[in-house]
Amino acid sequence: MKSTSLSRPVALGLIAGLLITLLWLWVTLEGSAVSKTPHDVPVAVIGPRPAVAQLAAGLQHNGAFRVISAPSEARAIDLVQRRKVDAIINVDTRQVQTVQAASTLTAAALPQALSSGQGGVHFRASEIKPLKPGDSTGLGLMFITMACVLGGLPSGLVLALLSKGRRPMSVADAGIWVLVTVAASAVTALFIALIADGILGYGGTEMLAIWAWGTMLCTASMAFAAALVAAVGIAGFVIAAVPLLFFGVASAPAPTPWNWDSGVFRVLGPFDPFGATTNGIRNAIFFGPASQTRNFAVLAVWIVGSAALLAVLGWRSQQAARATVAPAGDVEPAELERAA
Repeated sequence: MKSTSLSRPVALGLIAGLLITLLWLWVTLEGSAVSKTPHDVPVAVIGPRPAVAQLAAGLQHNGAFRVISAPSEARAIDLVQRRKVDAIINVDTRQVQTVQAASTLTAAALPQALSSGQGGVHFRASEIKPLKPGDSTGLGLMFITMACVLGGLPSGLVLALLSKGRRPMSVADAGIWVLVTVAASAVTALFIALIADGILGYGGTEMLAIWAWGTMLCTASMAFAAALVAAVGIAGFVIAAVPLLFFGVASAPAPTPWNWDSGVFRVLGPFDPFGATTNGIRNAIFFGPASQTRNFAVLAVWIVGSAALLAVLGWRSQQAARATVAPAGDVEPAELERAA
């Protein structure tokens, strides 16, 4: 009976490919095709307490919106700048001020919710923080982040595959891998920022913000991929792509904010480096006073964790090399004695 070239590892690889395809399809459909509904979307309301309470009763039905009372318009605008609310409603003037840079969905849905929930009373809508003309939908921010991941993942694969032994040979060698990763990521992110400036109009300090955040994401992607490939082989590249690309794209808070997503993306999205970077770039460009602590922390954990794994692999390679040469070292004193 003739042997077949379809070995068991090949069959397992094909099955793994099918499972990855189905995982990608589920994540994509769950993240994009599911009907978008608001979940606890924060809105600042200015006006007398009874009027604010009456308005809140309608908006907070089923947890769609969360009303935050603001004593003045200046206070409400401050809440917008610090990313605490996504819109401002002034009950006295019957005006709703939307913030497209924070949420295009809230900007579109809130005026409709007010008109239908207040007996047909019309609120005049105005925009206080529009998106850039070159990126009027906010998709550009997601594509910028995607470019960083698509640059980092293959670079990490190449770094591991083309290195001797496919893994760091020592802790010092692991440190060199990390330095190479940071340098390559900075160059990649710089070109991404320059293109974002030329096409989308994110220039000046906005370009610098994209470069800085892009460097961190490229570093996280490249180091994570390199560490996993060094640890488990080519399969590590696919494993790295699942959180960074498959889940990351679907859970990105642009153009759909997390508080309009389904549960899994709303809960886990902020802790994915793709989502943290997209949110960090948006805050840096449109909301200077907003806190970036969580976004920085998420990227730091991914970078430091990947560097630590590389260091462990380098240490193990170093220990294995010492164990290999140890027997020869034991014989050496006797040989020296005979020679003497």
